[in-house]
Amino acid sequence: MKPSRLLIQLLLVWLLLGLLAAVATILEWPRSFEIKLVFWCWFGLVTLLALLDRFALRKPRLEVTRALEPHLALGIRQRVGIGVSNREQRRQEFWLTDFPPSKLHLEGLPIRLTLEPGEHVDLRYSITPLQRGLAEFGQPCCRVLSDWKLWEKNFYYGKAQSSKIYPNYKPLFRSSFIGSDQLYLDLGLQLRQRRGEGTDFHQLRDFRVGDSLRQVDWRATARFHKPISREYQEERDQQVVFLLDCGRRMRAKDGEISHFDHALNALLISAFVALRQGDSVGLLSFAGQSRWVAPVKGRFQVSRLLDQIYDLDSSPAASDYLDVAQQLITRQPRRSLIILISSLEPQDRDELTRAARLLSQHHLVMVASMRQQVLSDTLAAEVVSIDDALKYCGVANHLQQQSTMYAQLRSDNIIVADTPPGYMHSTLINEYMALKRSGIF
Repeated sequence: MKPSRLLIQLLLVWLLLGLLAAVATILEWPRSFEIKLVFWCWFGLVTLLALLDRFALRKPRLEVTRALEPHLALGIRQRVGIGVSNREQRRQEFWLTDFPPSKLHLEGLPIRLTLEPGEHVDLRYSITPLQRGLAEFGQPCCRVLSDWKLWEKNFYYGKAQSSKIYPNYKPLFRSSFIGSDQLYLDLGLQLRQRRGEGTDFHQLRDFRVGDSLRQVDWRATARFHKPISREYQEERDQQVVFLLDCGRRMRAKDGEISHFDHALNALLISAFVALRQGDSVGLLSFAGQSRWVAPVKGRFQVSRLLDQIYDLDSSPAASDYLDVAQQLITRQPRRSLIILISSLEPQDRDELTRAARLLSQHHLVMVASMRQQVLSDTLAAEVVSIDDALKYCGVANHLQQQSTMYAQLRSDNIIVADTPPGYMHSTLINEYMALKRSGIF
């Protein structure tokens, strides 16, 4: 409870009267006694009214409910509904507000309401999640004025609630209702395969214009006296495991989104595509927070992945590639496609090479590195001073060492993808689909 603006104004009048009474006493005005009398009468009247109004203030009978989605998407503006009912037999005036956590940006509250007896209103306000994790909402609050409007007090209604803030999963759910070809086009992927040219036999069908001779089944052609083609599809029931780096380098940002959040988005979209191809998808995070999700296929695996990674974040820990490689070999004995998502530097060369060689003894390995945009910007910038020249040479040397590291990995039959964070998802899926078409995986 706190004094209202009206009570503060009345107290200011009392202070002015006190100042006037002090001046009258010092200057020995003829009416100084009357001024003092008014001062004390005003004080007594305001005090009496404030006390009576204070003790008459009680919690009004209001019913407040909040309609909150259990899952929110990072960066996506969403609506929250609040219903308010007046159960009193008189009109109620109050300010309504809510208390979402600081990781949410709120719009549309507080709002002033005037409800007649028995009246009900439904309101909506907007929230935009700014950070992943668990969002805990306090109870909705009504700030009520006392009968004489000298006091205001917050009363809480309803119940506290929580919601999980996931990475932006909205495109995944939109994609679940469209065909595969349209999905790949929406993601900016390259569609090179013609129907029937996978590696796993699917069915026999009539020969079509454009079929290659490789597809013709000569035995079936002789039997049916017409050209018959074999139709193939990409091999299914394979396993894909993502190694997600949660180390300190993933804290870097290009724009408003960190490399780690870009990595999460790329992981989810790539996992969704792999699951639609009939493969199993798993996850092992490392460097700070270690979480293991065993490879499972089916559309519900995306939900399992979301539940495991929605509150993951990058940490100050260093990335130990050799340690996570040893962990994965123990956890995942079956041959799989291992996709390491990290932000690599030239000093990682020796440890990363050993880890990749160890993994490649059991699995097919892909290393995907986030390319820092600031490096490309530095090379593209005009050199006008000695400092610019030194910076340019330093970046060029850094990239040369990085290229040498990638060349060594490729010589060990490791697939390497080096791409800006915003294009990581399309790069991963293009590499994955190329492997499916080639029959290597």
